[in-house]
Amino acid sequence: MRAGQRFGTLLLGLLAALGLSACGDEDRLVAECTGPSLGLDGTWFGAMEDDDGTLFTLEWRVCGDTISREVISGVNAGISGWLRRVGPDLYAAELTDGTALRLLTDPARRYAVVVSEFFEFAVLERGATALPEYYFTDLDGGWAGRHAWLRPGANSSWGAWAFCQAGRCDIDEDVGISMHLDMNRFDGTFGIFRGSFDDSLGNTGIAGAMISADLRFMGTYTCAFDYLGPEDCIFGAMTWD
Repeated sequence: MRAGQRFGTLLLGLLAALGLSACGDEDRLVAECTGPSLGLDGTWFGAMEDDDGTLFTLEWRVCGDTISREVISGVNAGISGWLRRVGPDLYAAELTDGTALRLLTDPARRYAVVVSEFFEFAVLERGATALPEYYFTDLDGGWAGRHAWLRPGANSSWGAWAFCQAGRCDIDEDVGISMHLDMNRFDGTFGIFRGSFDDSLGNTGIAGAMISADLRFMGTYTCAFDYLGPEDCIFGAMTWD
């Protein structure tokens, strides 16, 4: 189920939820750590863009291989899920509402790019509790990390380096491809930049970048104009260098 649909359902049920004790609600939603540790334990928080461009905040509580709690824009979604490792710093997740997701983390597993099958796109930071006020210049500087395909059966990633200034990011990949991102739209509440890209292979399309709560991590996506879903896009996970 798309996040926007989940959020609408949550609002409709809010009055009923207020009638429950917070302690009892927590007991029902938080699962025990019974699965293997993936090194992701803790609370993850950040911004999320829905497939139609609507922006939310997303919070996950992770224990072992379990997503024990999902909170969307401060409202408990009543949804949990499971995680499994599918590659170096690459994870697959499935929520109890049937939503499938892919995660790309930094090597220290402090940050994660999260992408759902419906192209919900999020950048989460472990231990973050709120978003700051963002500025257009927060994109500026050098970034280093990886690009990846986040699709079933193609769990591969490769090195990438970016330098951004005044809304333009020049990116070099260690596979010999370069690309340019031009960001001309910005949301200072959620830290997301939107625009277009072109690369050295002649591809063009849409681009987006989202900054973590501590401003030290950037998640990106680039998709050709004729893309059909997130499986056709390249995603990036980069820390400030």
